[in-house]
Amino acid sequence: MSNLTLLATFWAAFFLALISPGPSFALVAGTALREGRRRALRTAIGLAAGEAAWACAAVFGVSALAAQHPSLATALKIGGGAFLLFLGLSALWTAIRNPARAEVAQATSTDGTSFWRGFSLMLLNPKAGVFWVSLSSLFLGPDITAGLAAAAVAGAVLLSMLWHCALAWVLSAGYVARLFRRVRRGIDAVFGVVMAALGVRLILSN
Repeated sequence: MSNLTLLATFWAAFFLALISPGPSFALVAGTALREGRRRALRTAIGLAAGEAAWACAAVFGVSALAAQHPSLATALKIGGGAFLLFLGLSALWTAIRNPARAEVAQATSTDGTSFWRGFSLMLLNPKAGVFWVSLSSLFLGPDITAGLAAAAVAGAVLLSMLWHCALAWVLSAGYVARLFRRVRRGIDAVFGVVMAALGVRLILSN
């Protein structure tokens, strides 16, 4: 697989996970609807910064450790595959049994700024870290070059910033939030199939 194909696959999997409704969407949507566009944009930038922290730790740290400890690489593959499979099956179950509704959390005032609220949410979300470890062990093995790893991280962080900023911008309009609720089940279904397939692939890989 060429480097360009590897990166495209990595970013596609990341983007599917990114657009699946979750805590980050809830925070941006709640902030946009209750506190306005400017604070929502700051929250989006904070989320992207937190994503960058998780990405750098996972991609560079995991690759270095896996190169020195093959047993750790095997454990990460099995654990990461199981987690991706769990995410996929959970999303499929949600798409099957849950009505199309977005969970929009109410944004509440904090002592910190909107940026730090987004940054803290991402850092304190263990699923974000495990997900990054899973993706890095799947697409970015121990033989990855520093340049390829940097490109993967930079592209993913850029996608995160663009997506969350776009949400912050458009969700200021109420009719857009209602439209998003209608397509949530489809997004969950696609995300579930892709993540489950990646999980099986990772578990069965050598």
